[in-house]
Amino acid sequence: MKEIDKNKSLVVQNKAIVNFTKFQLDITKKLLSREAKEWLTIAQDFIDKKAYPDAIDACMKALEIQPNYGAAYRISGVARMLIGDTADALEDFEESIKIAPNEVETYLERGYLHYDLGDLPQAIEDFSSVIQLQPSKSEAWYSRAYAQYDMEQFPAAVADFTKAIELNPNYVEAWYNRGYTKFDMADYRGAITDFTETLKLQPNYMNAYANRGEARYYVGHLRDAIADFTIIIQADATAANAWYNRGVAHADLLNYSAALEDLKKALNLAHPGAKEAIIKVEKAAAKK
Repeated sequence: MKEIDKNKSLVVQNKAIVNFTKFQLDITKKLLSREAKEWLTIAQDFIDKKAYPDAIDACMKALEIQPNYGAAYRISGVARMLIGDTADALEDFEESIKIAPNEVETYLERGYLHYDLGDLPQAIEDFSSVIQLQPSKSEAWYSRAYAQYDMEQFPAAVADFTKAIELNPNYVEAWYNRGYTKFDMADYRGAITDFTETLKLQPNYMNAYANRGEARYYVGHLRDAIADFTIIIQADATAANAWYNRGVAHADLLNYSAALEDLKKALNLAHPGAKEAIIKVEKAAAKK
């Protein structure tokens, strides 16, 4: 008969105790993690309801349970940003990035905050971090382009808007803002193309009609410009700039009667250039 090794049995028993304790700890960790996530879901719901202080409190509850919860810091940062607590928002974003340095949403949100604060170079740096981590993130290309436009880095802005469009061909704002940037670069034909694409995607985009009308005017497509300004006037009879621009285009076509009618309407709507334009058109009509 084989003799029992009592020491071995004791070791086995001790291992069993250790394994059971570890099992219990694993269950506890999972439950705590689930509870922290539930608080984060509640926080996001509060943000959707614009109850930002409640969202911050919910994030704090999540962090009490799981102190190294990067997403909780990020959502808290968003809530603080939305109530104007920018210093604490930046601290929360910084903490979130320390915990989860590859989380693109944190860089994106911090980039938005830097942009709102007027710190365009830092905003560009954050959007660039997103692009490095996730090159397919069209919002990052678009946002960096927008900041570059404000810094008058127009060629770089066009390149980034173009990348955003390549990633998302239905990105209306990217088409529009690329057109706007091209307009400021005096690339009026390129602007017309982009505003036209914008209108294919969003036919009621009045700013696209307004800017396409001006671009058409600058390339000498006066009747097309008038058509765009007319669409705006039909949608909003108080659009003083559209009445003025249409009046100027009519004047260039020597349609003085129509020009004066439009410019007087613009004057009644307090357009600053209307009075001087009326005088010029009246003089030109008198010489006709």
